[in-house]
Amino acid sequence: MKFKLLAIALATLVGVQAQTNPRDKKVETTVRTIKVTDNGKTVERKIMVRTSESQEVMTNPAKKGTIDADRVFPPTKVETVIYIDNDDDPFYDGNSEIAYYEKDGMRFDFKMTNSGFNFMNSNSDMKGRARITNNSDVYLINTDSYSGIGYFEGDSFVVEYYDEDGVLTIERFNRTK
Repeated sequence: MKFKLLAIALATLVGVQAQTNPRDKKVETTVRTIKVTDNGKTVERKIMVRTSESQEVMTNPAKKGTIDADRVFPPTKVETVIYIDNDDDPFYDGNSEIAYYEKDGMRFDFKMTNSGFNFMNSNSDMKGRARITNNSDVYLINTDSYSGIGYFEGDSFVVEYYDEDGVLTIERFNRTK
């Protein structure tokens, strides 16, 4: 009898333990050593790039509450953090977080700064800056071709601005995998 109770308690504990992680996550870390000339002296610097892919584990919302609900595969979230070591101590001195968004088939890098974030496309000259405002949901946007406001809406970053003809233009940057 004790064995049966122990087996049931163990099975319950394992079943509860399996459900605690709501995301499937894969992390890849790469460390490179580069040589940099600093004041005529060659020194080694370390750069560590940590890329994590995560995907929320979900079931079909239409079958909510049922036992046999099909699994739904939402978009994968990719985040890259770059750690930089500028001196000889064993600690990394700074980091930079990058998120990837897409607009009109072009990929944009959104890189965090102290005042918001910068966004740019490496294949074109399009780049801009988003600065934090007093309203934490709204950013001030400045690019070479326009100025406006931006905000996050679901998995998208939406930019609104008036063009030269006074027409409100809305651009949407969609989060990529």
